[in-house]
Amino acid sequence: MQGNTSAASTSNVATTPLLNDSWFRSQLYGLDRTADDFPRIRPGELADVLASNTGLQNFAQHAVKRLAEKVSGKQSVVILSDASGLVLNTFGDMHALQKAQRFALAPGNLWSECGRGTNAIGTALAIDDGCEIFGDQHYLTSNQDLYCAAMPLQAPNGQIAGVLDISGPAHYPHPATLAWVKEAAKQIEYLWVKQSLHPDQWLMSLHPQIQGIDHVEELLLVFSDNVLMAANRLAMRELELSADLFGILTFADLFPQAEQAANCVPQPVQTRSQQRYFYRLRAPARVNFPVAPAAAPVLPFSLGAAGDKMVRLLNAGVSLCIHGETGSGKEYVSRALHQQSRWREGKFVAINCAAIPESLIESELFGYQPGAFTGASKNGYIGKIREADGGVLFLDEIGDMPLAMQTRLLRVLQEKEVAPLGSSRSWPVNFAVICATHRNLPQRVADGEFREDLLYRLQEFSHTIPPLREWPALPEFISQLWLELGGGERGIVMTAELLDTLAQQPWPGNVRQMRSLMKVLLALADDNEVLDVDSLPEEYRLLRSEPLPALQEHDEKLIAATLERFSGNISKAAQALGVARSTLYRRAARRETGENG
Repeated sequence: MQGNTSAASTSNVATTPLLNDSWFRSQLYGLDRTADDFPRIRPGELADVLASNTGLQNFAQHAVKRLAEKVSGKQSVVILSDASGLVLNTFGDMHALQKAQRFALAPGNLWSECGRGTNAIGTALAIDDGCEIFGDQHYLTSNQDLYCAAMPLQAPNGQIAGVLDISGPAHYPHPATLAWVKEAAKQIEYLWVKQSLHPDQWLMSLHPQIQGIDHVEELLLVFSDNVLMAANRLAMRELELSADLFGILTFADLFPQAEQAANCVPQPVQTRSQQRYFYRLRAPARVNFPVAPAAAPVLPFSLGAAGDKMVRLLNAGVSLCIHGETGSGKEYVSRALHQQSRWREGKFVAINCAAIPESLIESELFGYQPGAFTGASKNGYIGKIREADGGVLFLDEIGDMPLAMQTRLLRVLQEKEVAPLGSSRSWPVNFAVICATHRNLPQRVADGEFREDLLYRLQEFSHTIPPLREWPALPEFISQLWLELGGGERGIVMTAELLDTLAQQPWPGNVRQMRSLMKVLLALADDNEVLDVDSLPEEYRLLRSEPLPALQEHDEKLIAATLERFSGNISKAAQALGVARSTLYRRAARRETGENG
């Protein structure tokens, strides 16, 4: 820990309870105030995070653009982060900022309080409320030339989904910036509830004044049948609701004297706590909502009998462990298995054990009660394990879970009960478990970094996803992925030479790397264009093989010896021989035909 400096003892820093608490937490995190190494993730990982936050980005898009126009004259930018404080998008004129500021505010940077100390994004997440941090109120000296104002964004399910932030030079005046951020956040949350309403759900609008109905200031409640399932932040705060009550409270619990009947003209209503509002209740657009059976997803490679086997095991409650290199599709396969299993009516809840700071992973997994620790959300948090009740809990990078958390996780898996931090009560849970890792778990056990009993509990059945370079029928998969990404709709065609060149790449980043390259090719291509090898970025063209020698130049004994050396792996044998894998397949097929003939 770097000293015991507090906000109160630092000159020129206006002290508030919020600021003092945040600086105290920053000290507990052991942060070096003079550090200038920004915590950030790799570009390949950012693509995954962006993909998992598409809903947040879509609903925030309109408000963010309007906000960026407002701050354009202040050399400021608008930032959208995820629930961990990771910057997803930055809007505005980045070139107006200093070089260091541009780097620090770019997508991929992590602005959690435990990573950067007191800052608007991280502190807003810590207190679950809006805040602004001026210049030297930032804990790290490298951030003290910035002004930041932020407000958490709440999803309809009551959980924090991200943060909306404005950041810019500290020497500019910012009299209304925080108010702008709060108003934009309110609009985002309002539209999110209304636009994500299912056809079989009731929507209730409330406001103390009749003219407040159909306005962004109204309280919104969503019911499935008569059970409360969602709400906006205004409703949760005024009616003193917490997310763990969703799925439990009924319409009658909240409004004991009212009848759950649709009305067009706002009517008065009284809550269980004697609060008075005007309300309007919209009936479901479709009362009998048929649930179509989930279609079996097309996997990016053939699992064959292993796929059917894993679905049966998952249905029986057997824990699955999927091994594979980074980017090879472990989460994609796990989601596909969830959709085909009996757990598909429940949620697929994913948590990356390597991406969450050790100090936060316990509350993230097990949840916490309101006031369980300094900076805890006033509403509490049910935790990922309870969110997964009735569904699948996906533990990505399980090999990086801290030892202390492994003990608690093992207890939950054995007892099927979870107790949030700060609570003496346990909740029963029932879910299937899929974990994924690129690490050698038995070796982690041998090194004393992973519990052997947890390994046996999580790895009741294991499956290894081969790296992309070893997939069979790789050109067919490339063509399928090209169509999925929109190449077919736009009439953009790859030549056979380009397809063959892509199939020969080593793909160290696996499917994630291939998807990123294809997005680049599509973005730069015109509709109905024919792409050849020259369309590839230079680093991929450099890996292009020289004209392939005819296979007959190689002695049959050399071919057999090479295949034996690589245990029959045609990909590696072809690479060693300097020929295309498809050529080796064709040669083997001709040889087999000749022998049979």
